[in-house]
Amino acid sequence: MSKLRPLPQGTVIKILESNGFIKVRSRKHITFKKTDPSGRVWITWVPHSDEITLFVIQYIIKQTGKPREEFY
Repeated sequence: MSKLRPLPQGTVIKILESNGFIKVRSRKHITFKKTDPSGRVWITWVPHSDEITLFVIQYIIKQTGKPREEFY
């Protein structure tokens, strides 16, 4: 099992978009939203930064319910 590591912003955005998240706004952070088939709404954000820190990636994993393996 690999360890999580900081990732480029573009990579994190591609992971979210490939999982059905859509960009809903861009201010201090880029906000992404997804509604799953059961009606649950998932919202997360990605900061405007070249590299997304490990702390933020862990937060995104928690907010999206996605497995850690998608962020390796």
